[in-house]
Amino acid sequence: MTLILTEISRFGIAMAADSAVTEKITKPNGNIVYRVLTGIRKLQVIDKLNAGVSVWGQGSIDTTPTDIWLQDFIDNQKANYNSISDFATLLQNELRQHISPINIQTDPFGTIGFHLAGFVDHKGTPTPTFYHIHNGTSTALSARGITINPAIINANHDLPPQMAQPLISSGGVYITRNGDFTIYAALFQHLNTFLQALSQYRILTIPHSRDLSERAEWLRFQIRTMSELYRLSNMHLPTIGGKIDTLLITPKGVDKSGLTI
Repeated sequence: MTLILTEISRFGIAMAADSAVTEKITKPNGNIVYRVLTGIRKLQVIDKLNAGVSVWGQGSIDTTPTDIWLQDFIDNQKANYNSISDFATLLQNELRQHISPINIQTDPFGTIGFHLAGFVDHKGTPTPTFYHIHNGTSTALSARGITINPAIINANHDLPPQMAQPLISSGGVYITRNGDFTIYAALFQHLNTFLQALSQYRILTIPHSRDLSERAEWLRFQIRTMSELYRLSNMHLPTIGGKIDTLLITPKGVDKSGLTI
């Protein structure tokens, strides 16, 4: 499994991902064992578009590790995309050739998804946009009354620029989290309630983010916290771990300094 986060705020776009993948191995005697590999590049840059893309779910596509497959796709398809929407559609169509339709009721672990984020021009203003290319249900689209086929890969435009612009102008924050996020969501819901109480009584403001790099550090802290909790638990195979990559995107370009290459 994994934990990837993409946040859009007035500072720009911050993306973060751990580097652990659980691998299923069939032994010669037929028994199934699992191991966790770290050092996987789940968060990558699309240099041509000044955009970022991260992956959660299946650790391989056909027989190729997903991170290597993604890097090859970015490089080999470069002549075929000139915009973020182009890339989203190309990725959707390519994945449909490799990922068979799933039954979300009987195969909930057959899902795979990609966060795709960057800036586009909207009414003369550079504005964030976010696609979530994945199979399974889309809560973002269903909330807007849009129906998709959850059995197949869809390039879901979760946050189009016309929605991002008023959100940012009002000081709102948009975050998408995927992977092994059930315990993470519960923990940080409680933590945010506590932190809001601290701020309300003027004790401490956490996080005290003054720029995009500090937003990325807040995302890094969240993933690191989950990684350490799992490491200290009775979990035999921690599903979140390894190095943590972050990526910053503004209208001026991409800051790769948080990536471990």
